[in-house]
Amino acid sequence: MAGELLSAGGLEWAFRTAEVNQKNAKTEKLPVLLLHGLGSSSYSYRGLLDQLGEAGHEAYAVDWIGHGASEKPNTGKFDYSEGAYLTALATLVEQLPIRKPFALVVQGFVLGQYGLLYALQHSEQIEKLIILNTPVGLKTKLRPELAAYKSPLAFLRPNPKKPFPGMNYNASGSAYVMQYRDAEIYDRPYQESEHASVAIASIMDQVDFPALLQRVDEGYNTWRKPALLVFGSDDPFIDIRTAFDFLDSKRTNMRLAQLQAKLGHMPQEDYPEGIAPAMLEFLQAQA
Repeated sequence: MAGELLSAGGLEWAFRTAEVNQKNAKTEKLPVLLLHGLGSSSYSYRGLLDQLGEAGHEAYAVDWIGHGASEKPNTGKFDYSEGAYLTALATLVEQLPIRKPFALVVQGFVLGQYGLLYALQHSEQIEKLIILNTPVGLKTKLRPELAAYKSPLAFLRPNPKKPFPGMNYNASGSAYVMQYRDAEIYDRPYQESEHASVAIASIMDQVDFPALLQRVDEGYNTWRKPALLVFGSDDPFIDIRTAFDFLDSKRTNMRLAQLQAKLGHMPQEDYPEGIAPAMLEFLQAQA
């Protein structure tokens, strides 16, 4: 179900939920919280929510503040910093009707790393972690659309008053041709509200991406909860070898799923049926 709203900490969040097949539901099956990356939305998880719900998992995919159908406040109310996002997410999790502990799924640039930092800060809430095509390698560069915001020449940076190209941004990382209707839905927030584009610019203005990658890398040296990396190898923005490098430097409970399907930057959008079996096996395995 799409379009559900929840007020938490004075901010209005939108989220989608899985329709749970009660025949397959069991109390030992972990609830799942799914977080999208910068410039995207919970819409990317619609197919995966169906897969999780059919398998009997309670699942919630939320739109980060400034994204999708969630509130897009001005910077005076919400400054779009890392700290603001982590605090806001903690408040949301307390308000969401999700059982704890739960499994956390993250994907994408910047907000994907914020999700990983949230897991480190609130490990008591997280039973298992799934990382979908989220930059984790220290050598990973910002994808070109985001790197433009970090240009040393101010006049070359994107104008935050012009709509962020949500259609091309979400379609260009795919291993398949995205349907126009789907691309239009990703683009809609930026066409409807200038605050959505300002949010992207505000996030990028404040983030130090190499330092963010470094903190995630260091933090996960001591991660002990089960974690699964599910990476589409046809991602034009993230070299899958960086995921191997990340794992090689860790002595933790983390592993990489071997997938046969052709998958790009948003595997949950490209082929949810292709990643669901590995995810469900991981979620339902005894820790």
